[in-house]
Amino acid sequence: MAVDPYAPCPCGSGKKLKFCCSDLAADIEKVHKMVAGKQPHAALKYVVQLLEQQPSRASLLDLRVSIELSLHQFDAAQLAIETYLSAHPESAAAHAQQAILSAATQSGSQAIPMLQNALERLDDEIPLRVLEAIGAVGQALLMEGQLVAARAHLLLYAAIAPSEDNQALELLLRMNLQSGLPLIMREYLLLQSCPESVPWRATFEEASRFAARGLWQKAESILLQTRESAGAVPEVVYNLALTQGWLGNIEGFAAGLHEYAHLDVPQEEAVEAEALSQLVDPALKDPHLETIKRTYTVGDVESLGEQLRIDGRAEEYPLEIPPDEAQNNVRPRSTHVLLDRPTPSTGVDIQRKDIPHVIAFLSVYGKRTDREALLEVTTDRNESLSNVEALLHEIAEDSLGASTEEEVVAEKSISEESLSWRWRLPDDTPVELRRTLLAEERRDAILLRWTAAPRAALKGKSPQAAVEDPELRIGLLASALIIEQAAVDPEELSLFAALREQLKLPQHETIDPQGVDLEHLPLVRIPRLQFDALTDEQLAKLLDRTVMMGANFSTLLVAEQLASRSAAPGQDIAYRQLIRLEPNYQKAQQWAEKARVWSKQQQSSLAEWVLLELELSIQRGDSTKVQKMLGEIRANHLDEPGVAESTYRLLHAAGLIASPDGQPAANPTHLEAPPVASEPSAIWTPGNDLSPPATEQDEKQSAIWTP
Repeated sequence: MAVDPYAPCPCGSGKKLKFCCSDLAADIEKVHKMVAGKQPHAALKYVVQLLEQQPSRASLLDLRVSIELSLHQFDAAQLAIETYLSAHPESAAAHAQQAILSAATQSGSQAIPMLQNALERLDDEIPLRVLEAIGAVGQALLMEGQLVAARAHLLLYAAIAPSEDNQALELLLRMNLQSGLPLIMREYLLLQSCPESVPWRATFEEASRFAARGLWQKAESILLQTRESAGAVPEVVYNLALTQGWLGNIEGFAAGLHEYAHLDVPQEEAVEAEALSQLVDPALKDPHLETIKRTYTVGDVESLGEQLRIDGRAEEYPLEIPPDEAQNNVRPRSTHVLLDRPTPSTGVDIQRKDIPHVIAFLSVYGKRTDREALLEVTTDRNESLSNVEALLHEIAEDSLGASTEEEVVAEKSISEESLSWRWRLPDDTPVELRRTLLAEERRDAILLRWTAAPRAALKGKSPQAAVEDPELRIGLLASALIIEQAAVDPEELSLFAALREQLKLPQHETIDPQGVDLEHLPLVRIPRLQFDALTDEQLAKLLDRTVMMGANFSTLLVAEQLASRSAAPGQDIAYRQLIRLEPNYQKAQQWAEKARVWSKQQQSSLAEWVLLELELSIQRGDSTKVQKMLGEIRANHLDEPGVAESTYRLLHAAGLIASPDGQPAANPTHLEAPPVASEPSAIWTPGNDLSPPATEQDEKQSAIWTP
């Protein structure tokens, strides 16, 4: 394909190729063809030859850097960029290439100043390299867990990119659907407007214009000067915090939001700002609990293995072996969990007090030429530690020798740990009983354990101890807001009302939607809306927003209201979300039945709801319902477009049927259906894994349940 002469010139001048480097058009086209033909080395050699004749030509230098970056020839690319910048110090494309290299070899945070240098040198046109740099830096920041800066860069990319380029939007959507990310971390933060009648209005609005164009470095400089002259004005403090966060200065972002929360601002805004500050502030270090690994010598490894096998308090449990250990063939002979009591024979009527807790993980290593047989015990340094040691000696008897080594392998916030527990439920425990037991334990975890756990954001006090301290009022309200974001079921509204009552905090007031900007209403406030005062169209738009943001708790509330309307738009989406997100299996089935009634009224096929019921039944292990749904599909829907394929995918992904070549499914518990992100059951912290928590289907594969 010929190079478009009216495409932007690769030199980054902002001009069209025809009016800039037209003499190189044929050469550039040749290079593009070689790259497209998977001949990057030949293309690079050709560009190098051209540069020998014109060593300072921007278009050629840009092409050379791009090819070297694609080949991961980073040292060569660095030298080429130095030449590029030396010859064209004001080239936005050259600075953008430097940012791309830094994002690839160092970090997104280190690349931000280089990208800002590029953005500050732009005219009206944006060179392709600058757009690429924004995306590269945004993606690197996301991979590093710098979510505030990553979101800002990806939003900037989405605003600038051509309409058909959805890469940034897809990354933002994936970020929103990550189950471990609190709602308040998913907000699109907006700059505040300038207050009326202030002498520094012109400079404030100039900073806002720079920030809107992504020139956050310039905006920060102006806001710092304004802050110095005007003092701690809420709008200045807030906008300065945002620009610093977008520049990757998370310390400044957290400190600015914390300061804003304690200025004269509406309480809701103060609490939400403080909650966001608490979530991201790297300076807040909660009192922690250590996870330790103790190593014991083993006299008779065969005897130890037999004793672990027959004792009901030790169960064999496969553990993942770290790659470095696997490569070195340092594999344990067996791995186990240590329980505080044997697992009951049945869980049909089990009560919480009878559920065994996992108190340690055990790895048995056989004797080698360079060491004795060993037992490694991983557990928490808490009140159960002495019980762990006593149980080990009781089970192992004379096989267990002395403890030879101890190391701290992890540290966990006591506040976060108060919301976690490890149960070993009998395999036949009914799903609905599990749900009831979980709700009971979760209530105790929040009302008893979490309220008693110290938090750095409360100056080391527990929420319960902070109740009578007026200086900690905003911090306590913010801590409560954070924990409320863990809600997964509308039935839990009473739990969080009880928490507020216990902490002597005001209950949430219902929000009258009249005059409220629903597109920018903070996600954490949506559950408080007076839904029956919204129009059908407003509900449908609100549902789209909650689904896109992964706000599942709000989605359930909005979808239920929308499904109750007659002939409202988006009811198919509402039913779909209610079936997939409803944590109560019986209620989810009821929604599926209502969806069938609705489809009959619309005179449309019921196939989608049957497939969703099949998916739901597989996830819940309801074999009777699975057979019923399969029978209905065979009898009524198998000839409809896509139904047979969807049914096969569900069954194969669930491991219920083999592939055409006779091989079983690789992952027998994963359903090949659009993933459903659920709200977190604990508090997110910076740097944690944002992978979705285990589903009930995962729980059946793994006997150990860690909510």
